[in-house]
Amino acid sequence: MNRRILSAAAGAAMLFAYAGAFAAEGAAIPRHSWSWQGIFGTFERPALQRGLQVYKDVCAGCHGLRHVAYRNLAELGYSEDQVKAFAAEYEVPAEPDEEGEVKMRPAKPSDKFVSPFPNEQAARAANSG
Repeated sequence: MNRRILSAAAGAAMLFAYAGAFAAEGAAIPRHSWSWQGIFGTFERPALQRGLQVYKDVCAGCHGLRHVAYRNLAELGYSEDQVKAFAAEYEVPAEPDEEGEVKMRPAKPSDKFVSPFPNEQAARAANSG
């Protein structure tokens, strides 16, 4: 069985190499002018904002952005009030009170994105190691 897999992989590699060589002979690769290239390049803000919406709706259930603060959303074109409203949708642990209890508070723009799991062990358990 291992020989079959190895020979299939070798055949596929030769096919792709032949196809690449054939394509290189026939036509040149077209050059494109992208909006994000160059020293003054920019990204399309609506596309970036849709990406945030996809993250929020789909990806945030399993993946965190622990190194990104809510205030970084201003770089996607959101106003300060919109960033504050987005952050306030989440809760983060507050400083311990006089009795040592930690209560939750609404997130501020300076807080990092909330992780979907309480700790690394819970994340590993939920994602099969």
